[in-house]
Amino acid sequence: MKNRQCHINISAPNLVTVCVDQSLGDEMSGRLYHCYHRESWPFSNVVQLLRRMEELFDAISFPQASTKTRQLVEQEPQKLPALKKVVEQKELLSYRGEEGTFVTWVRFRQNSEWQGELIWMEEEKKEAFFSTLDFIKLISNALSKKKGP
Repeated sequence: MKNRQCHINISAPNLVTVCVDQSLGDEMSGRLYHCYHRESWPFSNVVQLLRRMEELFDAISFPQASTKTRQLVEQEPQKLPALKKVVEQKELLSYRGEEGTFVTWVRFRQNSEWQGELIWMEEEKKEAFFSTLDFIKLISNALSKKKGP
């Protein structure tokens, strides 16, 4: 990368590459990659992207959530199987989305929100995010900037 400020923490256990293959307005679909599964995890909308990432964080217990997820309907807590690394983190940097690629790691899950860093790979721009909504807005703004007005 040209910009040294775009250092990627490839040692992060929850490093995720989000490949956006299609976006329409503020909705997007694509694939995400992490080092605990060889195959991509597809997502067809923003909610599914967030749920899949949250599933990963819960399965590896990193970062640990500071609050318990609330539900309108009581359900038995799911016991998630332990995940083991099967892919080198460096490999995650090789995947690309048709419309955009974003490498992210969530440092904290505090107050039912995510805090972390996101790199827009095509533009080599790195931004911190302080909430899950902030994370979504960064990706959405990048995709709309790429498409133009």
